[in-house]
Amino acid sequence: MAKQKVAENGKKIWAIGGGKGGIGKTFFTANLGVGLARMGKKVIVVDSDLGGANLHTLLGIKFVKYSLDDYIHNTCSLEEATLSTSIDNLWLLSGAGGILGSANPFYFQKMKIIHCFNKLEADYILVDLGAGSSYNVLDFINSADEKIIIFSPEPTSIQNAYGFLKSALYRKLIRTFKDNKPVQDIIKKAIDPKNKKKVSTLDELSQRVGEVDKDGHIIFKETVDNYRPNTIINMLKNKGEQNIALSLNLTAKKFLNLDMNYLGFVESDALVSESVKAMTPFMKMNPDAHVSTSINKIIQRLV
Repeated sequence: MAKQKVAENGKKIWAIGGGKGGIGKTFFTANLGVGLARMGKKVIVVDSDLGGANLHTLLGIKFVKYSLDDYIHNTCSLEEATLSTSIDNLWLLSGAGGILGSANPFYFQKMKIIHCFNKLEADYILVDLGAGSSYNVLDFINSADEKIIIFSPEPTSIQNAYGFLKSALYRKLIRTFKDNKPVQDIIKKAIDPKNKKKVSTLDELSQRVGEVDKDGHIIFKETVDNYRPNTIINMLKNKGEQNIALSLNLTAKKFLNLDMNYLGFVESDALVSESVKAMTPFMKMNPDAHVSTSINKIIQRLV
């Protein structure tokens, strides 16, 4: 079970990612928001994919007047960009409406987005991350209280999930040592594909850091120990496929020293496609379906 981190003001920020597109991050984020809202929690779902936002469509919103992109460019206030939905206690901050160039915001714009997460007034802020492992996506997930990694049972999805985890952890380490160039250089060399002396495990990298900076070695170890992502299998066809989650967690433990929390699975269901076409949240349209039950179980494990 995940150990819930709580911000000073009681707000919890959860980021949902996975590296690969088409694995159901947006579907899960929307319905996670619905489930929390129905528990009486005030929830804001954020579509941080400025280049290809589509969270609003799953919530039945056809037109977005103001978006996160507008807020970044000072076209509107944060309050104006936060839209109500058909679900009580659930609001949306959409990434839609921006130009394609906004898919890669400048550093100060990225920091404004991260600060915006903390300014939003809600019990839960759910951040739907874009596909891929860009620095922007990695910084968004690393700024969250809870990191939720979604993947499907397919081999390519599992590989992408592991690669995403590895990239996010190394990005966290590089940012942690931004003022310690000797240690940061060691980390960067360790992940440089052209470096013949790159490490294969975090233990090896930890040892190299310790050889250069003993205090830095302590910080390095604490950073890794405190890095506890959560994993979810989406589109599960049979319960035997849950072994995939165990194998991913074991691999992450062996090579990245990560103790991850497996939160559960969401079944594959033809009704999912119907809810997407209807532009209606699945949990609103099919509250008693297995998928809805599974998402509610995951919510209970998180909260």
